[in-house]
Amino acid sequence: MKKWGLLLAGMLFLSACSEEEAKPAETEEKEEVAVEQEQTEMTESGFITQIRNDKVLVNNIYFAVGEEVEVETADGTENKEAVVSDIRTGMKVDIAYKGPLEQAFPLQAEADSITILSDEESLKQTEALQAYINKEQIASLLILGQPIVRDNEIGFLFNNMDTGKMQEVRINMDTHEYTVGNGEEEPEEENTEDAS
Repeated sequence: MKKWGLLLAGMLFLSACSEEEAKPAETEEKEEVAVEQEQTEMTESGFITQIRNDKVLVNNIYFAVGEEVEVETADGTENKEAVVSDIRTGMKVDIAYKGPLEQAFPLQAEADSITILSDEESLKQTEALQAYINKEQIASLLILGQPIVRDNEIGFLFNNMDTGKMQEVRINMDTHEYTVGNGEEEPEEENTEDAS
């Protein structure tokens, strides 16, 4: 009986030792992935839907925007230097950053550079989105995913953080008329006033 007890105690000791050895290897692997992500520059393209306390919200990611962030405008032919104070809600941008993303909702990262897209098509999309945001006076608009541009319309799902409602918006890029629906049924309301 003593032999079985010693054998069982030995097996438990060995299994505990192997678990302790596995944890550091697992931790090292996670740290290597994090270091690799920190060194990899990534780009997020989308629209700024919120600016708060030196942060901009683009596609469910809050980017910290410090004084050292490089800002430029790009019209498709040339890039011009800009400043952080040129950034406005509704603008279409490319944001360069290094990972990893901080796991929160929305996700969080630190911007390295921001390119304000000012080519003709991007400006048309920006103006349509800004008209909607200004007309509705939405302070807490959280777009869910990348807005979809098709034909002459920009559409997106969003969560209005003030009301908690998820809705679908479709904006005509020429007239700035829009429809707002719940994303599943027919549109709830239609705005036919020209928002420009």
